[in-house]
Amino acid sequence: MKNLISSIFSHEIKNSLTSIRFGIEMFDKYDLSKEEQKKNISDLLNTIDNTLNILEEYINFIKFQFVKLKYEKINLYSLLEEIKTEITPFAQKKGVNIYIQKKDIFIISPKFWLKRAIYNIVYNAVKYNKRGGSVNIKIEPSMFGIYLSIQDTGMGINSKNLKSIFKFFERVDETQKGFGIGLALSKSVIENIGGKISVKSNENIGSNFILYIPNKPKEITIKKIAISLIPASVVLFLAVSYLPIYSQKYEKSVQGGYIVYSLEDGSILKFAQNSDYKMSAYKNLYNTKFTLSSTLKSGDMSLKAIKNKASIYVKNKEFNNLGTDFEIIRDDFTKVAVFEGKVVSANLALNKGQGSIIGDNIKVVKLLSAPKNINIKNGYLIFDKVKDAKKYKIILSKNINFNQIEDSFFSNKNKLKIKFNNDGLYYIKVFVYDKYGLPSLPAIYKYINLSHYKKALKMLNIDINESILELESSVMTIKQHSSLPYYELAKILYIKKKYNQALKLIQKALLIQEKKEYYYLLLDIYSKLNNIQKIEENVNKIINKYPNDILLLFYKAKILFQKQQYKKTSKILFKILQQNPNFKEANALMAKTLRKLNKPEAKYYERLSK
Repeated sequence: MKNLISSIFSHEIKNSLTSIRFGIEMFDKYDLSKEEQKKNISDLLNTIDNTLNILEEYINFIKFQFVKLKYEKINLYSLLEEIKTEITPFAQKKGVNIYIQKKDIFIISPKFWLKRAIYNIVYNAVKYNKRGGSVNIKIEPSMFGIYLSIQDTGMGINSKNLKSIFKFFERVDETQKGFGIGLALSKSVIENIGGKISVKSNENIGSNFILYIPNKPKEITIKKIAISLIPASVVLFLAVSYLPIYSQKYEKSVQGGYIVYSLEDGSILKFAQNSDYKMSAYKNLYNTKFTLSSTLKSGDMSLKAIKNKASIYVKNKEFNNLGTDFEIIRDDFTKVAVFEGKVVSANLALNKGQGSIIGDNIKVVKLLSAPKNINIKNGYLIFDKVKDAKKYKIILSKNINFNQIEDSFFSNKNKLKIKFNNDGLYYIKVFVYDKYGLPSLPAIYKYINLSHYKKALKMLNIDINESILELESSVMTIKQHSSLPYYELAKILYIKKKYNQALKLIQKALLIQEKKEYYYLLLDIYSKLNNIQKIEENVNKIINKYPNDILLLFYKAKILFQKQQYKKTSKILFKILQQNPNFKEANALMAKTLRKLNKPEAKYYERLSK
């Protein structure tokens, strides 16, 4: 089996490399048009991606033959969430939703290999799904283990192929890229831990993979392939693939006085713009090991590390992190402040809330406390004074990770004018600096800015067009953080008889927050558009919430009148007029209804409607 896999692997890789070489030679030998160049690059990238997938499948297969399974306690739901997180970007591209039944179940199993086995199945469920499809994952406990159901709405597998999908080199769809090892590896892993795997499938409906996973490990001996059989090149390749020697992808931006690096593993590295620094970040082939190395000659840097093992070099001194959020400042001295986790160096270990000033000697101090009672009032940022504070630093960001910085500045005051460029959600981080120049633990304040919206309200009776411009600016950036700008702009457009535009805005407002007045406007718009069906749908939807609301009851009466249900109409109108006898529109509709019923009281209500 090993020789067969190696020969097929060799054949696949040679084909891929030949295609890549030919694609590169085309640039040299032929005068390609821009469109041809673009297509050629796209084809090359696809071939490279396919080659990497083949390599990964082959490595996983080889690796599993020699591994000693390490059993540990696992929360299965958390493991499934990890898999979902990793597959989500691919699923979003395919337009597929993944749903996991929340159920905290603990088992003892080899986490790495169980994750790989389930990952392969979920990945295929997305890959062979249809746009707008779904993958539903359910957990059902039993006496000695759990049953895991992975059901998709994809293309399904015909009965002929169903018998062989767990064999090596078998692919559900030959047009798709791959090496045909994924499901075979999944089956091998599940069976080696004492479990079982089965599948039910219907073409064009979908497939359901059922995994039985025992609560505790089965006493087994995995058959090992003699290590002498592995070619030296494969051993070398396996070793190299685990070393973090591949460059991490990152996004670099300059914002608010900082150079910000958003790294592939989720870590955020920031340098003050005047800093003198170098930075490099690496990972291994499997994205399981990440490293970061940086040299700071002068300036200010901060790191919020997720998976990165970081080494920061400052004046011949190395600092290493342990899952940390920290800041290093280099001026006449080296200053380190730790906000989360731990930073270690030779003869130095700093925990959360500690700082150090390093010169000829090392001084360790407790960081100042974070400022309290942060608030924004009348355009001023206000917070409590902190004892021994020498200055304050304020950073404004559009997200909680502070890698979308809009502004940053220092102040000697605890009350200062603050300006936001756009409406929307802001995160404000406030540091206090002590006499050594060390920042405190940060305080973070969340604030929804509505300055454009508020300006629009002031302009309503002065310049309606200016008001519209301010509201349009607001809805462009407010997103889901407030419904108010959407509602206000919808009202103005309704008055201007731009009903379709108003409809889209009030629908967005209702998605953010359901309010009675929003529904009133929605119903008024549908009334102007003569959409009786939508009026009825929405009235029926909300009337149970507000059974005595006059306006909703009036809309209900109008619907019944149009349906020629005059007795029901009169009952609802009578209820309305008991609450408000001067409701002219209700009196007018009552007069019409009673005329349809040939009732003499119609004249009485007709007089009241005038």
